[in-house]
Amino acid sequence: MIRLPQNLILNNKFIPKTSSYYHYKRKYHASKAVLETLVEQQKTETPIFKNNVKFRSLILEVLNTTPSQREAMSYIKRFTLPHRKPPVPYTSTSVEIKKSAIPENDLKEVQLEKPQHLPKEKEFVDSLFETKCEHIALIKVQGPFTSLDLKSISNTLVRLQNLGLMPIVVLDNDEWSELLKLGHSRFSELTTWMREDSANVCEALENAGGRATPVYSGIFNLAHNESEKIDTSSIDVSLSWLNSSLKLGHIPIILPVALDEFSTQRTIHPNSGMIALSRSLSNACLDLKTSYLEPMKIIVINSEGGVPSEERKGSHVFINIQQEYEDIKRSYKENPQWKFTHPTGLENFEMIKTCLEGLPSTTSAIMAPAYSPRGLINNLITDKPLFSSSLPLMAPTTPSTATTVIRYGMPVTYHNSLSTIDIPSLNSLIEASFGKKLDTKGFLDRMKKRLDLVIVTGDYQGAAIVSMEGDVPYLDKFAVSPNNQGIGIADILWKQLQIRYPNLMWRSRCNNGVNKWYFERSDGNHRIPETQWMMFWYGNDGINKLKDYVETAKNIAPSF
Repeated sequence: MIRLPQNLILNNKFIPKTSSYYHYKRKYHASKAVLETLVEQQKTETPIFKNNVKFRSLILEVLNTTPSQREAMSYIKRFTLPHRKPPVPYTSTSVEIKKSAIPENDLKEVQLEKPQHLPKEKEFVDSLFETKCEHIALIKVQGPFTSLDLKSISNTLVRLQNLGLMPIVVLDNDEWSELLKLGHSRFSELTTWMREDSANVCEALENAGGRATPVYSGIFNLAHNESEKIDTSSIDVSLSWLNSSLKLGHIPIILPVALDEFSTQRTIHPNSGMIALSRSLSNACLDLKTSYLEPMKIIVINSEGGVPSEERKGSHVFINIQQEYEDIKRSYKENPQWKFTHPTGLENFEMIKTCLEGLPSTTSAIMAPAYSPRGLINNLITDKPLFSSSLPLMAPTTPSTATTVIRYGMPVTYHNSLSTIDIPSLNSLIEASFGKKLDTKGFLDRMKKRLDLVIVTGDYQGAAIVSMEGDVPYLDKFAVSPNNQGIGIADILWKQLQIRYPNLMWRSRCNNGVNKWYFERSDGNHRIPETQWMMFWYGNDGINKLKDYVETAKNIAPSF
């Protein structure tokens, strides 16, 4: 993470050491007006950090990620040493905020969100900005890059390190491909080129305020292999260099060069090096006595960006490998133009899949373009894509992206009958998600007559239940386990609903906090008079079936 050792001036405003950046985003503060009020009230110290432009830039970038309270505290928890409890946000009861400076809705939010146990302000801020355990990101930097792109990449890598994510970089270059195919006959020419690229990356990292160490050899060793083609299973990895890099804070820049059984240097494919490193680091705790060497992120930074999408402009926002792997491969076959626009996209995706297969389910991967790698900071803080992949594709407010977040994810199963469903697990999921006791008997009796489809993710981490009310498909329950929120389960379920139901309606209580999420994904909504229900729908049939939708929403008895 980052340390805030001094006061600083940010956008001509004084920010004291004793203030957390969470004061300046919604959930931990009321609004921009609150920020200005707090800043004005704490102008008693001398700002002596005002000239550190790079540190100010890092603070700004963290602020721009706009994390929710849950995301921010999850980030702190992940980067807190096991023997220390993550802090709860500090809320000062001594600071008086003028009512007139805060919108009424935001004022209510501030009054409602007081933590039960308030630590001292210094304890929270120091723990927030203190450097704690560093996790590892295994990053393939795939050139060639312009000098501006290389500068942008280097700044991002240094910022990731400052935020507690230590980059281990494997170099690649699309222009090496022909020489890599020729093997040992052009080894000298290729390694000279590799070292030049390594020197350029190291210099850029130094200019960005970081420290880098080029590693030319001694990491990859080739076991005996009769075939000329090098298989990843034949690559052994030495991690003797890793402790010194972590201790010194130097970012290792690794070249894809290995020693064979005759102590002769040979080049290997950078993707093979990534897979071998991922496999070795996932077992590193056996030798290095720490689980934090297991990669938290697998990252590819290149000129292509993420995995191209047939459905939307740009790239996929989020991919659940266990569900979408075969579809991605089929899409590449059906879109031959991608071989020119994204020539290495599929092989990078395959490499990421192989890496994630051997890592914890919490590990995620990102493919980002060199010209805009800043989404990596957002993903580190929020642990999710820049925006939700389930937003309507044709909505004018839905952005496009060139960055893809990838998780190994979980399988998706489909049930058309209660007989194939684990009823206790489904019941527990619904009650945990809604925070209420389900009328299990009444709900199941209705489902026996009306059930059309149940979509289940993983081991009942999420579920969507659709019933048929006459000829109206009705989303009866949409549930995600509280312990698995923020990892894309809701987006996975919603995408499957859209595939199987071109038209769908559902209802929600008017005071439901999830309604904002529903508004963003619906084509229309209607407040049903004299009831507690807000009705939503998507699809072209919505307006024509509005009367049927209203009757359906009014007549179904509540399950809680």
